[in-house]
Amino acid sequence: MDAAPPTPAWHALAAGGSSAVVSRLVTYPPDTVKARLQVQGAGGTAMMYRSTLDAFAQMARREASGVGGFYRGFGGILLTVIPANMCYFSGYEFGKRIAPASGGLAADLTAALVAQTIAGVAFCPIDIVKQRVQTQQVLAPGTHISPLAAVRQVYSAAGLPGFFKGYGAMNALWLPWNLIYISLYEAAKRRVYYWQLGRLPGAVTHTQTVDGVSVRSYPPMQQVLPLWSFPVCSAICSASASVCTHPIDVVKTRLQVLSNRLGGASRAAGAGGTAGAAGAAGAAGAAGGGGAGPAAQRLTAWQVCRQLHAEEGLRGFSRGMGARVATMSTGSAVTWLTYESVKRGLTRWDQQQPQQQQQGLASGSQLQGRAAAVEATQ
Repeated sequence: MDAAPPTPAWHALAAGGSSAVVSRLVTYPPDTVKARLQVQGAGGTAMMYRSTLDAFAQMARREASGVGGFYRGFGGILLTVIPANMCYFSGYEFGKRIAPASGGLAADLTAALVAQTIAGVAFCPIDIVKQRVQTQQVLAPGTHISPLAAVRQVYSAAGLPGFFKGYGAMNALWLPWNLIYISLYEAAKRRVYYWQLGRLPGAVTHTQTVDGVSVRSYPPMQQVLPLWSFPVCSAICSASASVCTHPIDVVKTRLQVLSNRLGGASRAAGAGGTAGAAGAAGAAGAAGGGGAGPAAQRLTAWQVCRQLHAEEGLRGFSRGMGARVATMSTGSAVTWLTYESVKRGLTRWDQQQPQQQQQGLASGSQLQGRAAAVEATQ
């Protein structure tokens, strides 16, 4: 497979921003349901929903805004998700550029690692605010909160570090998710690519070198893959990665929501502090500074795991899995279909520009020649 020339950086920015808008429209409702299912029962809150379908039904029936309840806080969140998505896909493309030239699994893992590292800083504050808005009905039934109000609450309780509560747990979730997902996704695309080459006669050309060696030339993957391959490969690979990492997602969601609600990262008057947690396989850590005022209770990922296991057993770590798999598989399919389609369209547009410029120059030369001929006859 011949490597395609690197695309301009603005292609990833434009395609990433477009994919954010389209995917969030589709996935925001199940994502809201997932967040509520994971938080209910924590910190003494009521168990409002029996299952994913029951949560959908109750939200549509009981909330005053009806279907609008599934999109609570959507506008404010979308304004922040667009630049975060642009960061993610820019990191993805940059990771592919600096990946080992041999390609394969090492290149896929490099792209996944760079993408998540760059995007994680942008997504953590967005995730915290989004989940505060989505879970307000569970934590305080009958009340609503706007994204701006959620930002003020988090800042008043913990200051700037409050927006990065659970950052370690978030990366403990999304780094494995991205490593699994992108590796499977790129491998699946390669399988479809070679399958498609077998169905396209003449796609692979053979060139005879001076030494008599026959060299095969393969067309770039983006020119061969059909559009349907992007959503199909993405949905299957995303569902697989989501199932593998779901227990970490439950812990991360509870850690982010309950820390601010229970004062887990509260800021004492006249004192500053930070609290962080990393949650993967039950490992966690916290660090903070103190000063005058009451000591702040710090909630760690390990404490969340112990509490969840004591209250619900292992079943608690699978809470909301159906909604999450539906959200991630559908969202990934829409996101990557939009991203790859927009990027492919921009690449074709770039390729057409020199041809149009040459045609314009040729037309200009013809007009000048005609004008000169008219002047010669006069």
